[in-house]
Amino acid sequence: MPQLDTYMYFSQVFWLLVIFIAFYILVLNNILPTIARVLKLRQKQISVGDGSVVSEEHNAVMTSTSGVLENSVKDSTTFLSNVRNSSEIWLENSLKEANEKTLLELNKNYLKSVGELKGQSLLINDIIKQK
Repeated sequence: MPQLDTYMYFSQVFWLLVIFIAFYILVLNNILPTIARVLKLRQKQISVGDGSVVSEEHNAVMTSTSGVLENSVKDSTTFLSNVRNSSEIWLENSLKEANEKTLLELNKNYLKSVGELKGQSLLINDIIKQK
């Protein structure tokens, strides 16, 4: 493979350095000054004060954002209260239904069993007393 050939290392390193240095000089001379200029211009526009276009735009964005946030908070509060109310109603209905159907029948069976056991114990006591 040519990229692993030791005789080719020097040319590969040479072209890597040439391309890297060319890219570095391009970035240093053209791109970074442009970015710095834009940042300084933005900073000046922001620091000018209330009459600038940027501050008016900032105020408009903040107003619309706060309106959207207030509406979303109201909607969320309303939604959560509706969910809470409906869940309370569902829970009460489920408890009533479970109590009326399942637990009432179990309670009757339990009382019947306890009564039978009490009656059996009274009969056993009577039989023991008779002997």
